[in-house]
Amino acid sequence: MDKSVYDRFLALDERHFWRRGKRELVLSWLEAAVGAPGGALRLLDVGGATSLVTREMSAFGAVTVVEPEASCVALLAGDPRVTAVQGGLPGLPVTGPFDVITLLDVLEHLDDDVGGLRELYDLLRPGGHLLLTVPAYQWLWSDHDVVLHHRRRYTRGRLEPVMRAAGFELVRASYYTSLLLPLMAAQRVGSRFKPGRKADRHPEYDVKLPAAPLNAALSAVMRVERAVVDRLALPAGGAIVALCRRPE
Repeated sequence: MDKSVYDRFLALDERHFWRRGKRELVLSWLEAAVGAPGGALRLLDVGGATSLVTREMSAFGAVTVVEPEASCVALLAGDPRVTAVQGGLPGLPVTGPFDVITLLDVLEHLDDDVGGLRELYDLLRPGGHLLLTVPAYQWLWSDHDVVLHHRRRYTRGRLEPVMRAAGFELVRASYYTSLLLPLMAAQRVGSRFKPGRKADRHPEYDVKLPAAPLNAALSAVMRVERAVVDRLALPAGGAIVALCRRPE
């Protein structure tokens, strides 16, 4: 990803409604899969960037994070809760087996998504879990995807065969940010027709922290939705969360 993205991640990670909501969703699904925090699991977070969820996962056990950006590795290296290693997928510089692997908004960056998942399959113990998130719907493609160096966006119908082709059993999957999908669609699709936009320009990561009242309101919307997603799969949304398992 562009350096502008990592710089902005640092500022947004803790407070932005989207990133906070995703962290809470991931931790909730992780707890549902492996039990309450306090265990002695071995966890791997691939492409952790500056995400707080990497550190919060340490409540479940020993966390190793692999991240290609040197500045992010240096930042995480100062935190005793995680072991930070520079590297990327494919060719992860770690040795399994792990009990849990998280792949949060990473799969869409890979040229070979099935090959990347097969590498993670080999790093999991039999019965271990992979928890991943991806952006949804190719029709939502925008400058946001360009600056993040995405290769594709997914639907459930596209994602699930990819996971199975890599050998995984699907445990559960759902769209999320469903309630915010109309707003997202208006913003992303509308950005293509923004006055003065040039098709050949190099876009910058332009996500900003909303004003406090709006950020609080959108955070509340995501908390309400998470309570639903924890119990049943939603049929549409701006992103997808999936939990799969390496067979015993």
